[in-house]
Amino acid sequence: MMIPFFASAGDDFTEGEELFRQDKVQEAIPYFLKAMETGGYPKVYNYLALCYHKTGDSAAALEICEKGMSVPGTDKKTLAYNAGNIAFSSGAFSSAEKWYSTAITASPSFAEPYLNRANSRLSLGKLDESCEDYRKYLELAPDDEQRPQIESLILLIAQEKERLEKEKLAALEEEKRLKEEEERLAAMRALEEEERRKEEERLAAERALEEERRKAEAARIAAEEAEKRRKLLENVAASLKQTESENMLAGAEGTLDYEYETELE
Repeated sequence: MMIPFFASAGDDFTEGEELFRQDKVQEAIPYFLKAMETGGYPKVYNYLALCYHKTGDSAAALEICEKGMSVPGTDKKTLAYNAGNIAFSSGAFSSAEKWYSTAITASPSFAEPYLNRANSRLSLGKLDESCEDYRKYLELAPDDEQRPQIESLILLIAQEKERLEKEKLAALEEEKRLKEEEERLAAMRALEEEERRKEEERLAAERALEEERRKAEAARIAAEEAEKRRKLLENVAASLKQTESENMLAGAEGTLDYEYETELE
């Protein structure tokens, strides 16, 4: 049998243990720290972790548990179980789940970690896995006085799963309806856009036709005005021509009188 390094009642570990039993955890911590440094007392890691936890220092408690897991001779399942409880009490449910799983691996017949891991998984929303752990716990601890409550909880979880499944299906249906509605509205918008485009094209064609008519009418009016001006000019020109007989010349005004002799004679 291994003889502890400190054997007297007044050694650090024994003193710390006595203070712990008196719930003087703050006073016990220095003794446990010395005992941990000296070695020879594997239980010191469990005690020290619990002391830190009781004083509200969860981080230090988990650090001690982590350190103790690598020390030969320590109670791994208890260290991991305590670490799970410390993590759970601080709301670190994912960390608690991992620690409880470590405790179960260290001792598969250890019932308590199954119950607490079930609670952790329930807090994480892992309904199927939590139910499995609750059932496993009842299998390992069939006479637990909490059995009726656990069975009721399993039933409630099943009902919650059914409700969530219905909500999921309803959400999928709503998503499908919204998608179909969006597609319908998109098709309607596309149709309205096409009708708008066609209406714009029709109006543009009407404007183009009206413009052609306007140009044609303007050209007709311009041609008529030009014809009027041409006829006016012709009429003015015609009024200036001397076509009456009294205005005609016989051609004698410029002839010589025969009574005059020419110089040649």
